[in-house]
Amino acid sequence: MRRKVFLFIIMMLIGFVVFPNGSMALTSNSPSFGNAQEISSYYFIHYNGEEQKIVINENASLVLTGWADESKSTVNGKLEFLTDSSNQSEDITLDVNDNLKELSVPENGSIHYRLVVSDSFEVAEVSPQDLKSQITVIAKNDNGTSIEEVKTIDEYGTVINQVLTYYSTDENNNKRTITKEDYDSLNSVVDSSISVQSSSNSSFVRTQLAGEIPTIRYTTHIQDYGWLNDVSNGEMSGTTGQAKRMEAIKISIPNGQNLGVKYSAHVQDYGWLNYVSDGEVGGITGQSKRMEAIKIELTGANAANYDIYYRVHAQDYGWLDWAKNGEAAGTQGLTKRLETIEIVLVEKGGNAPGSTDKPFIRKPVSLAYSTHVQDYGWMAFVENGAMSGTQGQAKRLEAIKINLQDAQYQGNIIYSTHVQDYGWLNNVSNGQVSGITGQSKRMEAIKIELTGEMANYYDVYYRVHIQDYGWLGWAKNGMKAGSEGRTKRLEAINIKLVPKGQGEAVSETEAFLQPVPFIVFLDPGHGGYEPGAVAGGYREADLNLAVAKKVQSLLINRGYTVYMSRNGDTSVGLLDRSKMANDLHADIFVSIHTNATGSTTTTASGIESYFYESDPNHPSKINTGMATNPVRIAKSMTLADLIHRKMIAFTSAANRGTDGADFSVVRESAMPATLLEIGFINNVSERQKLFTDSYQNLLAKGIADGIDGYYRMY
Repeated sequence: MRRKVFLFIIMMLIGFVVFPNGSMALTSNSPSFGNAQEISSYYFIHYNGEEQKIVINENASLVLTGWADESKSTVNGKLEFLTDSSNQSEDITLDVNDNLKELSVPENGSIHYRLVVSDSFEVAEVSPQDLKSQITVIAKNDNGTSIEEVKTIDEYGTVINQVLTYYSTDENNNKRTITKEDYDSLNSVVDSSISVQSSSNSSFVRTQLAGEIPTIRYTTHIQDYGWLNDVSNGEMSGTTGQAKRMEAIKISIPNGQNLGVKYSAHVQDYGWLNYVSDGEVGGITGQSKRMEAIKIELTGANAANYDIYYRVHAQDYGWLDWAKNGEAAGTQGLTKRLETIEIVLVEKGGNAPGSTDKPFIRKPVSLAYSTHVQDYGWMAFVENGAMSGTQGQAKRLEAIKINLQDAQYQGNIIYSTHVQDYGWLNNVSNGQVSGITGQSKRMEAIKIELTGEMANYYDVYYRVHIQDYGWLGWAKNGMKAGSEGRTKRLEAINIKLVPKGQGEAVSETEAFLQPVPFIVFLDPGHGGYEPGAVAGGYREADLNLAVAKKVQSLLINRGYTVYMSRNGDTSVGLLDRSKMANDLHADIFVSIHTNATGSTTTTASGIESYFYESDPNHPSKINTGMATNPVRIAKSMTLADLIHRKMIAFTSAANRGTDGADFSVVRESAMPATLLEIGFINNVSERQKLFTDSYQNLLAKGIADGIDGYYRMY
């Protein structure tokens, strides 16, 4: 029996793991801690800030729409659920931390979740199997009383349950559990007065009577010293004059009735951390990272009865003024360490401990931007005029993200990029992506501007490094920078904010290269009293014009100058079509037609394209000098071939090839010319495709891309 008892004691001791600073963890595989056994499974969500949808069941879904704050401590979302009568949605906010949370789903009960920050989105429904209990001593008093926090944690690091237990120790050092009321009674403060003074020559004196104002207790982790002894009620925690950084903090209200505290630390290289509460560690230890700022708020039913004030001693600034109730105290973006802190509770609406004018100093408003570069992907963010992109590597910029940071005024930054094959994209704002990734498309130009009050106080300047030209001049406030119609890639960019009216003069001609004066003449065949081929109630003239207008829109958006032989259902003579193009000195002539056979229906299908081939029986009437010019004919063959191959590639239509022919329009046009037959109108199945918007878009893109290819070649 004695051996069995001895073994039992040894096993119990093995179960305890001692943690630094007096905390202790008890490990166990038992699932019966607190209410942990009630949680059969939960959703473990790794979230990256993008819109994501999580299907809960056939009647309910959770949609995450984006971060709710810069510190990524909360996420905006909505619940979508089906009721007996209709589909409903409800806006919600979800917390980001280690604790298990419960979310009520109308008409569907509730779910549990834990949400963490991640670079990529992933969601899994997990079931806790290996539960452990972690015990932390958060208060230990001279009278033998103490408070211990017990957390039940699963194998994923999720806090399933969290409770506070109160203890007293008698004269024989026996430890027993007591109620919170007993603990508060044993630790009430009677007739003690606290005087707090600082190097700023301000002072705050408060007399705390029993049961009047709860005690705020805190300790800081200081460089080279570690955790300092607990202090309370406005006393200083930290150091001054020693250049020692504050690295972390723990804050609690051990005798608060329905009163707690939560706090968030701004830490070097990490920014604002998630809120922690009631004695948990805020900040980072063991990594030599400085705290730079802090926000503290009261929680619980009695939070409305008090204000919490706090002020910090910051590197190079000394004591800053008092912040309260969640305001930031310290600095941000200035790489300054916190060295000391003081915290006090005041009855709601009571006098502040001192000046509240300037508790927080932020880096002046700035811009951060990142570009997506060929072969490299997204580059690291740079700021305030630094180069993003590459030089001398012939790498195209493909997309950009621009963030307006630390803005003191209302307003956004909006921007639009001109992208290969797409033209100018719609405006986006504040960190959104402008451009196209994954398609090997180059950015060719950009426009950036400020809105709202920001535009009244600042100008945004930007310039680009462009293929074959290098750095162009500066543009500002929505001007174009780059080029259009020259097929030149952007390779790098500088962006900066300048106080209104203090920047240098800019020149639009130096910042932006206008489109090359390349003139395309489009000739939609037939029209007016000459409908062309007719089948199934459809007219060739209408189809030719519809496709030509789509080509015209694409080419104009890419920087080309485009003319049309007709823009409506009008009659134009054959010679007049060529004469118009000749008078305009067009660079190329493209005539768009639809094929047909002599019968009502046909099985013939596909696309064929033509260039000029001389016929002695039909000499030129208005183009004798150029009709048989070998250079013109060679370029016409190339133009026909490039357009033809693109149309086949996009539509997968039957390839009927390219050939020479003695059509009037390709004979009488003085520039390289082609005539396209885009399909057979009297082929029933092909006609059904030809008169759809989607198929016409494919034909138009093929024609426009073929013209692009010709322009690049010549």
